[in-house]
Amino acid sequence: MVFSGLLAACGSTSPPTQQLTETQMVIQQAEQAGANDFAPLEIRDARKKLEMAQKAVEEKEYERALRLLEHARVDAELAQVKTLSGQSQKIVAELRENIRTLREEIGSKSGNNNKN
Repeated sequence: MVFSGLLAACGSTSPPTQQLTETQMVIQQAEQAGANDFAPLEIRDARKKLEMAQKAVEEKEYERALRLLEHARVDAELAQVKTLSGQSQKIVAELRENIRTLREEIGSKSGNNNKN
C-alpha cells in the first residue's frame, strides 16, 4: 500500500497544458498541409489520441495524458511527412506528364517542318 502511494506521488501533479497546446498546433498544421488527403489514418489517430489525452486530463491522469499526447504528436508529425511526400510525388508526376506532352509537341512540329 505504501509503495503504491509512493508511485502515485511520483506522477505528474499538474496538467500538461503546454504539451496539449503544442500537440493541437501540430495536428492543425498537418491538417492545413493536407493530411486529410494524404495521411487520413495517421491524422485520425492523432486526433483520437488527443481526445483521449484531454479526457485523461479531465480525470487528472496526467501521466497517461502525457503519454497519449506524445503519441498524438508523433502521429501528427508522421501525417505531415506523408503529406509532404505525397504532394511531392504528385508534383513530380505532373512535371513528367508536362515533359511528355512537350516532347510530343516538339516531335510533331519537327515532323511538320521536315515535310515543308
